[in-house]
Amino acid sequence: MSYSKDNLAWLGTIPDHWQVSKLRQGLSPFSEKNHPDMPLLSVLREKGVIIRNVESKEENHNYVPDDLSNYKLVKQGQFTMNKMKAWQGSYGVSDYTGIVSPAYFIFDIAFENLEYFHYAIRSKVYVNFFAQASDGIRVGQWDLQMDKMKEIPFIVPPADEQIAIVKHIKQALPQYDAAIEKLTEEVAVLEEYKNKIIADTVTGKIDVRGIEIPEYEFVDEDADADNEDDGEEDTEEQEN
Repeated sequence: MSYSKDNLAWLGTIPDHWQVSKLRQGLSPFSEKNHPDMPLLSVLREKGVIIRNVESKEENHNYVPDDLSNYKLVKQGQFTMNKMKAWQGSYGVSDYTGIVSPAYFIFDIAFENLEYFHYAIRSKVYVNFFAQASDGIRVGQWDLQMDKMKEIPFIVPPADEQIAIVKHIKQALPQYDAAIEKLTEEVAVLEEYKNKIIADTVTGKIDVRGIEIPEYEFVDEDADADNEDDGEEDTEEQEN
């Protein structure tokens, strides 16, 4: 496969036959309110658009007003974005119809393969662009400006390659999800074991009076690296 000579700093080289368009060319702002009885949605960095569990205290860190008439309608297939957390990747194509905070951006998408659009826009390469388009005094309070989205590029492969990309992602994801789940379970076991050791030690169940703590000598890693570099230079001089 040949690659273009044009180098996009955030992505690198791309295939010659792929197109580069402006992201906002395919997005049309949408704003409709007064649907307070619709399901409440939220946008997460890890999952995209989800149905919000209003009964869960863990999922409801933000205040939810009694009057939801000012919340914005989101239709299935629309691009939904938390503009305060776009720099984190809190956006995605919605699989649901519901309502979100008035502070969110909602767009109709003029793109045929919504699955490809969703996977592409949620890839890490785009997060930097949304961060650059956001302003604020502190990182946690950055706010995305819609007009600054106009210059964000969007990479568009041919339709058949879009289908192939989506197929590959769907085939690969289960094995990665399984690996993540296994590692998460192992970390939980180790955390439980660590907490048990601490508890048993402070309550006297483990006798640590006879344990000798070895003395550790601090080693400056930078100094070691410098010594290694000096050794390599000496070797090169001897060879020359």
